[in-house]
Amino acid sequence: MTVNQVLGALGSWDITLTSTTPPDLWDAIDFFGHVAFIPGRLDPAQYGDNLLAPGVARYVGVVRKRDNSGDDRRTKIVEQGYELGGVGMNFWLGDDEDKGDVYETPVTINNATFANAIRALLPASGAVTEGTLYSVPGTYSGRHQYETPRKATQYVCDTFTASSGQKVGRRVNGDGTVDAGFESDLYVTDPRCVISRKTAGKDTSGLESVPGAFGVSRDMEDFSTRVVLLAEGEGESIATGTADISPGLNPYKNIHGGALKLTRLASESDTGVTLADTRAELLLSQYTNSQDELVVETDNYYIEGSFDVGDYVWVWDPNAGLVDPDNEITFRGERLNPIKLQVTEAKWPVTEGYTVAYRDADGVWYDLTDHVEWDSSHTVYLTVGGFARALEGSGSQPIGSRPSQDTSVPGVPTFVTPFTGSAYLDSRGYTRARTILAWNAPNNVDGSTVLDGDHYEIRYAVDADLIYPATWTQVSQITWADMETWGQPFVAPTGQWQTMFVAWGESTAQLNDLSPGVGYDMQIRAVDKAGNRGAWSNTATFVASEDNIPPSTPAAPSVAGSRIALQIMHTLGKSSGGTYNLESDLQHLEIHVSYEPGFTPGDDTLKGKVNATAGMIQAQIPAVTTVQVEETSTRYVRVVAVDKTGNKSGPSDAASATALLIDDAHISDLTVSKVTAGTIGADWIVGARIKTADTGARVELNSGGIGCWNAAGTQTVAIAAADGSVSIVGQLISGTSGRRLEIMPTSTLLPELRFYANSGSNYAYINTSSTGTDSNIGVNSGTFDDSGTSVYARAYLNSGTSEIAVIRADTQARRGGYSRYTTSNFFAGYNSGGLDGGLYSATASQAKIGWDNGTASTANYHQYESGLTRHIGRYRDFVAADSNEGLFTGSVSPTSGASSWAATFGPTMLSQLLPIVSIRDDVVHSNAITDSTTTGFTVTISPAASGAWSVYFWCFRI
Repeated sequence: MTVNQVLGALGSWDITLTSTTPPDLWDAIDFFGHVAFIPGRLDPAQYGDNLLAPGVARYVGVVRKRDNSGDDRRTKIVEQGYELGGVGMNFWLGDDEDKGDVYETPVTINNATFANAIRALLPASGAVTEGTLYSVPGTYSGRHQYETPRKATQYVCDTFTASSGQKVGRRVNGDGTVDAGFESDLYVTDPRCVISRKTAGKDTSGLESVPGAFGVSRDMEDFSTRVVLLAEGEGESIATGTADISPGLNPYKNIHGGALKLTRLASESDTGVTLADTRAELLLSQYTNSQDELVVETDNYYIEGSFDVGDYVWVWDPNAGLVDPDNEITFRGERLNPIKLQVTEAKWPVTEGYTVAYRDADGVWYDLTDHVEWDSSHTVYLTVGGFARALEGSGSQPIGSRPSQDTSVPGVPTFVTPFTGSAYLDSRGYTRARTILAWNAPNNVDGSTVLDGDHYEIRYAVDADLIYPATWTQVSQITWADMETWGQPFVAPTGQWQTMFVAWGESTAQLNDLSPGVGYDMQIRAVDKAGNRGAWSNTATFVASEDNIPPSTPAAPSVAGSRIALQIMHTLGKSSGGTYNLESDLQHLEIHVSYEPGFTPGDDTLKGKVNATAGMIQAQIPAVTTVQVEETSTRYVRVVAVDKTGNKSGPSDAASATALLIDDAHISDLTVSKVTAGTIGADWIVGARIKTADTGARVELNSGGIGCWNAAGTQTVAIAAADGSVSIVGQLISGTSGRRLEIMPTSTLLPELRFYANSGSNYAYINTSSTGTDSNIGVNSGTFDDSGTSVYARAYLNSGTSEIAVIRADTQARRGGYSRYTTSNFFAGYNSGGLDGGLYSATASQAKIGWDNGTASTANYHQYESGLTRHIGRYRDFVAADSNEGLFTGSVSPTSGASSWAATFGPTMLSQLLPIVSIRDDVVHSNAITDSTTTGFTVTISPAASGAWSVYFWCFRI
């Protein structure tokens, strides 16, 4: 289930719906409806035609294939689902066989702007409507008849490309509109993505990197030094246009040292005399450089949002010569010199996470998402560059006396059989097969020579009808239950057609990564430059090469001997060195034993087989087995590796083992009532118990774990083998002195955990207490000296009150800062000598911040309640302010009878002050602040004071 987007072409898409798809939903899907693929999950009925808008659906396609036969005639599997397929929106301008809204009546354009020329060539049926037509300098004149709007609009774009010197194109959107203009108007021409052998991600500039396995091809197959274009007319009246390569672009020579000359003949019967040279220049520009194509295959990068088909990207691969010294970019601190290429094709899978919706001819939307069989692959294939060769509508007519349209159809190529092939090991160590195909080129169906051949299409699939023979060696690798039938033990794998493309002029192709010994069906057809496709050839069936590659010779095994048996271990390595590096199609190892070191393995020396698979190689699990050999003299062991097909390696070098006496190392099963004292130098598997006594104080080891009991029979230590849990009754000490940990240091205190210092007896501890169902915890530091008083820090958490404080060690009274928490309030303050000082408290109804030692006359704090703020205490009367004091007040009595008074703050304040003044006297005065600086202010009254008077003021620093 993939979507194949191709720049300027139809592309393709296909999906499979499950066999449980409701019949009414399947019946609603009709030909030439539209299917949209939208990232994310949404309801198509809710959004409707908004899904067709650019930037919403990732892809919109036209339905041209609808298959519900339930039998693909290859796998013979009934009810395997419904298949839908089709092409992209370019279809509405004309399909791949030049069908469409053909101009039967000539469309004549005279000196029209680019936008008007495109507008005049849109389909009369309204299948595609005008989107955004950008301005392109120049005018166009031409006549179009008996061709589709797709070819005609491409012709106009090519013509303006030649005249403007910039590439001009057009794009059909998902909503059936067409945009046309310079490429910079339609696509991203300033690359924001670099394709290289770098890791995926972004750098700080926003530039993204797409890595992956990619192949680069460059060729000069289409290189030309001159183009002669045969334009309108017939016979001797044919108009011609010519173009020659710039000398600087042709450094090549023939065998005699002369300049290389390759003239390309092209034919365009619709091109007039005035445009012939321009069109020749356009054609030549496509063939003066090498064709560079980069195919990227990536599994771990999602390209949506990074670039789209038509956008330009940076491509950098010095090993392949993809370097441009004129371009320099910086990615994650590294300077690169990439070339700038256009993304011409993207093939991506339809995976879970998309919304798949169908729109019928009446604009009704249906949700197909819940019935789609998602693609399990996440591999994305991109083709960058190599597009010039695929341009359509340029010089595609046969040379000579021509009709206006290319109606020649290639005939059927014929395979040259039998095919040749061989088996090989892939990079993962599995055996695969390759086959070389060969064929003869066809003529056109009318018998004429194919002059405009473009490429061959070859499709192949597993042949499900072939009976696959099996040797007894192959059959021995499977169980009776795994065998399909007696006549055909193995059933062939099944699959759909796979297609490959081969350039015209080639007569051979190589197929790789085939399953060994499996039959394949093969068909081929020819396609010319006008897009005319010949018929598929008859099916040729061949069987891929059998797996005839034996495993590498294994290394010698490790052998341990006893009186009656040998234990063999092998790390699945090659004799040339290393471990776990045998081939991945390994199936088992044969164990051969003999008295001679250089013996030849055979049926008489085969003593056993041991499984050895790719999973064991990957997980690095050795193959281990025991074979019964009753002998005490030296024996030699060699192993032979056998793969899944039954191919056998050469024998390994021999490994020897000699059994010792029966009463020492070669007893595999021992039952005794007493073992003589001594040193045991072997691993023991205890099937019962090891214990120091049956009752009373004792230690016991058994299959359940380890246990200890005291003299009263109470278990004091229990270590469970099942889950590793440990239970200890008594004191646990991590050391006898210095830094150590003690758990339950004495049974007379609360449950306690002590942490001793590096030296001395001082320790911090955690203890718990409990009243009823409550459980409380305390965390205490070690003691320290505070001006002759021993104190320590304590935090306790209980169900009533929790507190963090520094307290006296003797009375546990607070000494210094503390905080207390209850379910109804919070309090933080400072306590010294039993008296509180600074405080912060909060309840559900009020909060306080300030200073309160418990005496009402000296308390000084702010109190905040719902709807009001209170200040409890007094403000300091002004004597001298501090330079950063924000608010202060004062009351002074100036000289009797004066008319002004000047206040001095003392220091220079850090910023301007705002005085607010009130006058007390026995007469009414007007007053004003006549001077105010950062050092003081002056107040002037009128009339003058009658006698003793006072000035009351507040000062706010602003």
